Amino acid sequence: MTHGSGWKDLDLARLRLEGLDHLNRLQSGDATDRDAAALIAWRSQSRAHEEAFRAALRLRMLVRVVEGGTAAAAEEEVLQADIRDAGQGAEILDFEHRAARRLTRRHMLGGAIAASVAGGGILFGRAFDLIPSAAEAMADYRTGPGERRVVRLAGGASVDLNTRTAIDVRTGLGMPAIELVSGEAVLSSAGNGRAALIAGAGTSVVSGGRFNARRDGDKVCVTCLAGKVEVTWARERRVLGPADEVRYAASGIGAVVRGTDPAVLTAWQSGTLIFRGMPLRQVVAEINRYRSGRVFLTNSALGARPLSGTYYVDRLDDFFSQAELALGVNVARYPGNIVVLS
Repeated sequence: MTHGSGWKDLDLARLRLEGLDHLNRLQSGDATDRDAAALIAWRSQSRAHEEAFRAALRLRMLVRVVEGGTAAAAEEEVLQADIRDAGQGAEILDFEHRAARRLTRRHMLGGAIAASVAGGGILFGRAFDLIPSAAEAMADYRTGPGERRVVRLAGGASVDLNTRTAIDVRTGLGMPAIELVSGEAVLSSAGNGRAALIAGAGTSVVSGGRFNARRDGDKVCVTCLAGKVEVTWARERRVLGPADEVRYAASGIGAVVRGTDPAVLTAWQSGTLIFRGMPLRQVVAEINRYRSGRVFLTNSALGARPLSGTYYVDRLDDFFSQAELALGVNVARYPGNIVVLS
């Protein structure tokens, strides 16, 4: 059977399988920016490709992994319904049935796939950190892309939240305290008082000053801006003075690094980002923290090229013009505020 678009049923069925393959790859845990860019380009080829992607997405959303091993039955039921609707024969049923078996429990993420399509934009759930985790969603305070917020704490202390940051207010420590769930924040004590920040496996206490803390997963970086900061991790302790920095993770804590640049580190508090000789791949990662949508870098060689510049958070798209001029980057824009750099 041939549709008005000129596509045959067999071709449409194969497009749906291609859409499933793209989704499986992105949800595998090993997805790269190149994989995401490939899907964007694939979807843009024709209306049939876009419809095939949406059909694959509906399938992934419907198939659930539940106790008792009913995932396979759900896959088969949805596939058969989809094939009947498209008028497919037994040959296509067998072809798609084999592909469905590749939707394993490991790929299902424990339930319906957290993905959606809005205005052509793609949200791939936690695979690209575009949907908050449960802890982030339930946090006492949380900021979105490009948003900043100041939270007043007990005793006159305060915390300045950067973009995509989530905190919980903690009690029972004998001083104003927060837990940094994710993101970045500056914690300030009141006068000569103390304030505490818990992040991952460590606790940082500032006396008569302020410090910047950034948490990416279990990796935490603490930088003293003023006063004194004591960082404890397990039985180890680090004492930081102004411009000192220490990093830790679940596996251990590093040595104190002297001479960081607080002006660059906290430029976000004034709505700017400063990059000094930073590899392009790191610049893109930072841009993605502050900008809605997503920027993908598909050229690994370009990723190592250094870039310097100062950008306003509310005008981050100026970055693309500089990347084109300074590094010869090709910039492709897609719906949903998605940009691919190659």
